[in-house]
Amino acid sequence: MFESFFKNRKIKKYARKLPYDLKLMYGYKEYYSKAEVDAAIKRKKIDNNAGVVVSDNCYAYAMYCSPEEFKAIHDEASENCDYGAMRSEISHTLFNGQYDFTFTTLLADSTSSSTNSTSDSGNSSFGSGFGGGDNGGFGGGDGGGGGGD
Repeated sequence: MFESFFKNRKIKKYARKLPYDLKLMYGYKEYYSKAEVDAAIKRKKIDNNAGVVVSDNCYAYAMYCSPEEFKAIHDEASENCDYGAMRSEISHTLFNGQYDFTFTTLLADSTSSSTNSTSDSGNSSFGSGFGGGDNGGFGGGDGGGGGGD
């Protein structure tokens, strides 16, 4: 029960906080490297403060890294994660499963959602505002609760 809540909350944080930072720091790309994603996670203070742990950032890698980079990351860490299944979970959490999302999708929705987070105008390019999944919604912060993950 709580595992799903915290997973969805972390996915929404990655979607809300990382796209603009990645674009600002590294330019617009279809995919980003593990090092770039890790640096963005640290800059935006989404990490667990114990260094980079692949399993903690697995959803971020599935969102922003290429399938090949994702496989290399997990092969090196001797972990077995399914890129397609994770992206499907992310799509369900952020877009109610309606999109095979891209960086452009994440960037557009994070930008419009953050500028419209206090209104109900639904001006998000996909109308979701990252509101799918748990009851935290995009505009409502990190879904309640106390400190970080």
